[in-house]
Amino acid sequence: MAESKEQALYEKQINHLKEALRRSRDLRERALSQKELLEQQREKLYQKAAEYGVKPEELGDKIASLKQEMDQLLEEAKKLIPWDLLEKERSR
Repeated sequence: MAESKEQALYEKQINHLKEALRRSRDLRERALSQKELLEQQREKLYQKAAEYGVKPEELGDKIASLKQEMDQLLEEAKKLIPWDLLEKERSR
């Protein structure tokens, strides 16, 4: 009787390990698929950056530069709008 309990315990442990191995393989396959997808997306982004004449390592600086330029242009546009006239028109 003790041997059958031991055998059942071993079988349970083996089945648990088999299940863990199967799940690990599934996780690995999903991770590899995700990695491949991300690499493809990265390559597309690099190609798009190249179309704009920007190297991938320069993207951070280019984004910061464009953001600064946009902020400056927005400030200039705000200065061109006759806010005082709009306020008077609204209060009529």
